[in-house]
Amino acid sequence: MTEGQGRVPSIVRDELPLAGRRLLLVPGQTRTSEEVLRASATSFESWSEVERADTECRDGLTPLFGTEQAGIVVVPGAASLGMEVAVVAASPPGAVVLVLVHGPQGDHIAYVVSRRGRVADILRAQEGGSVDPKLLRARLIETRPSAIVVSHVDADSGIVAPIDDYAAVAREVAPETLLVVDGTWAASCMLQRMDDWHADIVFTDSASTLGGCSGLMLAAVSSRVSMRKVRHDAAASLYIELARWSSPTGAEVPPSLVFALRAALRRIYAEGLSARFARCDGVARGFQEEAAAHGFRVVAPPGHEAATLTALRPPAGVDVQELHAALERHGVDVGMGSAGLIVAHTGDTSPNDLQRFWHAVEALHLQT
Repeated sequence: MTEGQGRVPSIVRDELPLAGRRLLLVPGQTRTSEEVLRASATSFESWSEVERADTECRDGLTPLFGTEQAGIVVVPGAASLGMEVAVVAASPPGAVVLVLVHGPQGDHIAYVVSRRGRVADILRAQEGGSVDPKLLRARLIETRPSAIVVSHVDADSGIVAPIDDYAAVAREVAPETLLVVDGTWAASCMLQRMDDWHADIVFTDSASTLGGCSGLMLAAVSSRVSMRKVRHDAAASLYIELARWSSPTGAEVPPSLVFALRAALRRIYAEGLSARFARCDGVARGFQEEAAAHGFRVVAPPGHEAATLTALRPPAGVDVQELHAALERHGVDVGMGSAGLIVAHTGDTSPNDLQRFWHAVEALHLQT
């Protein structure tokens, strides 16, 4: 690449100063608060203390999912476990699972569905950011899938799915089909409406937007699937039997993760859900406006931008990999996917943090 085609000049790279500790804006790898870290080291005299903390966590999770009816399951494991648990719980082997795709994450979901011995049927969102309701209606009538799976926020494109619209169509033409929502990049920062959606599983993890320590898959589960057995499924281990994790008694969830999650939830409720939703939305809108001012394009179409993360395409002629590497060398860590740079602005991320991102971009003097 020659000068003028988007290369970040090396002399500019060398002159950029580091501004204190690293700015962590990578989805799933943002900084954990000191309060939560201290809570993870909580000592206890008996397991009943862990069970009480676990119960408090379950009670605190129900409003985040938007349910008064569903049960809560807490499963130890990586964040990616959530989709596997949901697929196995909501569909038998060989069943058709309809995946509504709004970005690269949707393709990964389809891959998980296939690997778990189900048939992945894919409907892709159009340029406007949503799946055509008429196409959805026709596909549901034609295939009668066991389950519909959709991400509230696609983690690679930052596109918000219009789940209200999809849920209304599903209730009308395929009420027997289970609705599974991946709420990983929405929970606690964006309103979720499980009961209104008549969803059967809505899940997240303990770290991405909640601010706890990594290691727990958290899900709200409807009565249609809460006691479903998966033992007939050769592809599923007893580890992901939902009934096993529906109660704190004997669930064997790591105490450190439970205490950390309780501290994170207390922080959320100390702020208040309405205030938190408004703050996250305001931070996101400000960041996305700055993106346009700096010549970046937000991947999500207007009206479909997430309050938790934003995928950005840099100005024409700027090499995204070089930009990513230059930011990293100078103390700003962001994610990168096929859609472009991915910037997480969840939890305690402030407008000042995001201004530091833009100051770093400005200091690079991008040439187009």
